[in-house]
Amino acid sequence: MSSTLVLRECSKKRSEELHDWLQPRSAMFHTPDETVQGQVDHIVNTYTALVSAGKEKFQADPFVIAQAKVSGYAVITEETGVGSLGKIPGVCNAMKVECINLMQLIDAEDWVLG
Repeated sequence: MSSTLVLRECSKKRSEELHDWLQPRSAMFHTPDETVQGQVDHIVNTYTALVSAGKEKFQADPFVIAQAKVSGYAVITEETGVGSLGKIPGVCNAMKVECINLMQLIDAEDWVLG
């Protein structure tokens, strides 16, 4: 589950292959409700470095964190910077939202690849 803003960010301009893969899976993406939007407002007003003027192509970041916070989900990202309040892992850490990378997800779910 994620925000519709993520789906919008994954446009054909950015990656046609990813866009084409996501389209039949669009039900995974939800429009933010009032509770999520309230968390988004808190995030953008508190962690101003996360979404700065120069990072406009990543406007979905606060929505991803907010959705995870409200839903009790983990954020999966390859972004690093748990100590930086301008990065997803840092904001997740500050907000007590679990944040893991893909390998940690694979390990947690006991997936076997290959």
